[in-house]
Amino acid sequence: HARLAELVADGGAVREVRGRGLWAGVDVDPAFGTGRELSERLLDRRVLVKDTHGSTIRLAPPLVISEEDLDWGLDQLAAVVG
Repeated sequence: HARLAELVADGGAVREVRGRGLWAGVDVDPAFGTGRELSERLLDRRVLVKDTHGSTIRLAPPLVISEEDLDWGLDQLAAVVG
């Protein structure tokens, strides 16, 4: 979750990150867009997430994901919320 915490520290669209293991909830500033809009932008980049509670997106990668693939997905998230 260190990379996700960096998105909060950057002061951009990400307000808070919660998680356990590989699962994470990312709360975004509603002024930046809804969870649905962000999930669609990520889908355009071939990253599948679930929007929940209006301005939250849920990350739940497979347990067998490689570190390289996880880093790529987080790069895509950073590009969308950056």
